Amino acid sequence: MTLNSNQRTLILILFYFFSSILALTTYQDYGIHIEEKFHRLNGFYWLNYTSNLFGFSEIQKIAEIKMNEISDFSLSSVSHYNKYSVLLDLPSALVEILFKINDVKNIYYLKHLFSFFLFLVSSIFFFKILYFRYKNFLLSFLGLFLYVTTPRILGDSFLYKDVLFLSIFSITFYFLIRSIHQFNYKNLLLFGIFCSLSLNLRFFSILIPFFFVLAILIKSFGSKQFKENFKKIFFYLLCFFISLYIFWPYLWANPIINFIDLFISAKNNLVDVKIFYNNDFISNRILPDTYILNWIFLTTPFLQTIFFILGFFYCVFRFIRRYININDRTFQNDLWRGNAEKIDFIFLIYLALFYFFFIFLNAPFYNGWRLVYFFNIFLIYFAINFLFNFTNIFRKKKSYIILIFVSFILMIYNIKAIIKIHPFQSLYFNSFISEKIKNSYEGDYYGLATKHFFERILNNDNKKIIKVGVASHTPIQRGLEAISNQFRNKFVIVGQEYNKADYIFKNNISEVNSNLVKKYQIPKNFSKIYELKIDKIVIYEMFKITANKQ
Repeated sequence: MTLNSNQRTLILILFYFFSSILALTTYQDYGIHIEEKFHRLNGFYWLNYTSNLFGFSEIQKIAEIKMNEISDFSLSSVSHYNKYSVLLDLPSALVEILFKINDVKNIYYLKHLFSFFLFLVSSIFFFKILYFRYKNFLLSFLGLFLYVTTPRILGDSFLYKDVLFLSIFSITFYFLIRSIHQFNYKNLLLFGIFCSLSLNLRFFSILIPFFFVLAILIKSFGSKQFKENFKKIFFYLLCFFISLYIFWPYLWANPIINFIDLFISAKNNLVDVKIFYNNDFISNRILPDTYILNWIFLTTPFLQTIFFILGFFYCVFRFIRRYININDRTFQNDLWRGNAEKIDFIFLIYLALFYFFFIFLNAPFYNGWRLVYFFNIFLIYFAINFLFNFTNIFRKKKSYIILIFVSFILMIYNIKAIIKIHPFQSLYFNSFISEKIKNSYEGDYYGLATKHFFERILNNDNKKIIKVGVASHTPIQRGLEAISNQFRNKFVIVGQEYNKADYIFKNNISEVNSNLVKKYQIPKNFSKIYELKIDKIVIYEMFKITANKQ
């Protein structure tokens, strides 16, 4: 069955329409994550700076007032950690002032919507990559669908930060491929801009322009096109650095020194904590090399992972075979044949580069693979690659029927998983993982369940003042901003002063080895009255005092 252009367009319109409607009706189901307060502060910090610089005195005064109103005893100093991206933080702060949004809950949820719709826009570019490579609407649409509905990615798409980088990275990668395919000034301009935005969000994105420039220069060296290509590379780098400077106020005062300092501070400011991994507490500075692979296997739908593995190794073996058979006397003496296989090679090389970069540096990850969620475009690309080669090898009507059946299974599984665990898709584990294993790893690092925790207490306790202890490293006081403003002052967070508490919140997030350090041990005069458990994952436990305080 072949779809015409109008039918394909209609399918895409319907997909984005229903995705938008579902987002608008469910975005407030998600909690507020613990880092949102810092990012709001970061937005006002830089809005204050830029407004003062450009003479917008009224905005500058309001930004300064709001910045001074944001407080939390556990909040990091924004003047020290001032190298974070302003890509979403600063515009959100400006919107908050211009539209006079006073309730902080509404501010955060508006930012959630910004984040999700940017993610949705990025999916268009990923679809374009797939369709440019495979010229197959069904496979490209399947890839688009998996990109948007991979449970953990979808859950975090409302929380910006890590999926925000995935979104920008996907657009950047699209223009990387377009620039290699059509090495013209228009593509290089757009590629340079989005490379700068990627680097603005994650410093390791420097690998994208570095290896792109290196590859072009090596390929051009000694050829008649070297001079022309050198001009284009210079133009690209100029666009890249100018865009980086424009979109990153941190560089404005001293571009060169501050740019170098980014890489120095990235090393000095790395977190060093104990993380709950495989039922043990280990330092995130000595993680096993299999850490990323293990988390991806545990938290990605099983069939997607299997198809990725098959597609990835198919490409690896094909390129190895091509390398062995290279012969200068033959016409076909390259690692790829045509632009389609060249795209496979680009994906393969960059996946390997990023993965071994993190392994080589022994990157201190925590809370799963969320810092490398951008790997998801590689996972889905090679999964689609396998399905494409499967249908090409057999070239029979039955193989197409099998493809439709497999696509249906993949889509239905993701939809079912999303509904089952909503609104905690960020904590998804695939269905082949046992309950014991699911609860042997870090869970709700972001503290999204604190909203559920506070609302449950409000539904069952009418006291004017409710004191809450915390048996976790999660700063749950920040989660209060997710509930109605009139109820926030009812709660007093007493931390680990359990003798003062009426309730205790507990999850498996700890910066110390809880098996050895009794910092988060529940006192004997408290009993568990509730446990939020979804898909066999213990999200949090609630304890209530049952005896007179000592």
